[in-house]
Amino acid sequence: MTFRRGDLSSVRHWVRRAARDVGLTEDRTDDIVLAVSELAANSVDHGGGSGSVRAWGEAGAFVVEVEDEGHIADPLAGLRTPGPDQLRGRGLWMVNQLADRVHLRSTPAGTTARVVAFV
Repeated sequence: MTFRRGDLSSVRHWVRRAARDVGLTEDRTDDIVLAVSELAANSVDHGGGSGSVRAWGEAGAFVVEVEDEGHIADPLAGLRTPGPDQLRGRGLWMVNQLADRVHLRSTPAGTTARVVAFV
């Protein structure tokens, strides 16, 4: 599904349904919905104003990909704990705390963020 700023609630509902369909527990569903919501908001704010999301189940896992036209230059984005005085930059760190696996791939054409939750 494609999205813009006004569609973030729809993204959350869509991911919640998909997570339930593959058998994710309610707590894990909440975690992944929050993680994907943060990624989608980042797409709107930093990735060209829109993005796309897709999800599927595979071999004991629920996988969600969020794609946009943005670029992440920092190879460690989301892996360092934000400092207490840091005003921004907590979103990708939070995504890494909520998902079992996170993969970021950024090219000149855009960024794909993949989050995985084990079922």
